[in-house]
Amino acid sequence: MQLKYSITENEDHQSFFAERKTIPYFGVDWHYHEEYELMYPIIGTGVRIVGDSMEYFNENELVLLGSQLPHLFKNEVHDSSEEVDYIVIKFSHSLIHTFVDNVPEFSNIKKMLEMARRGLIFESIDSYVLLKEIIRICESSGANRLILLLKTLNRLSCIENTRHLASENFNPATGNIEKEDRLQRIINFISENYVREINLQELSELAFMTTNSFCRFFKERTGKTAFQFIREYRISRACQMIINSRKSISQICHDTGFNSFSSFNRVFKAVKGVSASEYKSKYQRLNNISY
Repeated sequence: MQLKYSITENEDHQSFFAERKTIPYFGVDWHYHEEYELMYPIIGTGVRIVGDSMEYFNENELVLLGSQLPHLFKNEVHDSSEEVDYIVIKFSHSLIHTFVDNVPEFSNIKKMLEMARRGLIFESIDSYVLLKEIIRICESSGANRLILLLKTLNRLSCIENTRHLASENFNPATGNIEKEDRLQRIINFISENYVREINLQELSELAFMTTNSFCRFFKERTGKTAFQFIREYRISRACQMIINSRKSISQICHDTGFNSFSSFNRVFKAVKGVSASEYKSKYQRLNNISY
């Protein structure tokens, strides 16, 4: 997994980048850039790598990424009938610190940006209100666009329930690329083979490790065992199918590698907190809301 430097190009009349995108699948390379980044997936789930953190991301999970922090969002969907919908906002250090370094009222924003060095995920947010606000940034122009960005950052800086993504010792400038290569190989393998049984031996060989070493390595990087990760990956894939296809839940159970419907239902509820049928009903209700 080669780390690439990304250059963000703003329009001539804009001081920062903000765009809502609807594309077949997340396909951005492992990369970093100078700007801070707000990433908000509206529709679409998958795997998120930020620094040395690797975990699943769900819809309406907003993250703030610091300058030069390597990251990657990935899902395995390559079916043109399925799309992901997300908003990305990138703003430079020089732009935002013009305000936060000189205005005492923005001290909370300054503190939040410092914490974003390791990546921040905002938990327990009012996704409906926040999404409307972020969409307005993309749709606005002139000074109002910048004012809305500052307003959103101020709102986020007041959220207490946040969590770092990368570990405390991760250095964006010298991240361990060899270990991230191993992670990427494992992710690719799981995404291509999750519909069948995957054993520890083949994962260990893929990472060029003994089974015991691989288990320790994987748990350190993800906070989960390999089998927990695969199980949750299958449920993540099932959620995408529920949202983006007309397949029955029993067909989705089969297509995501579960051997029995009862096992699928039990695991789905354990991971998502609701049954697959309840998840589908909830999405259909939300989909009828006009933003």
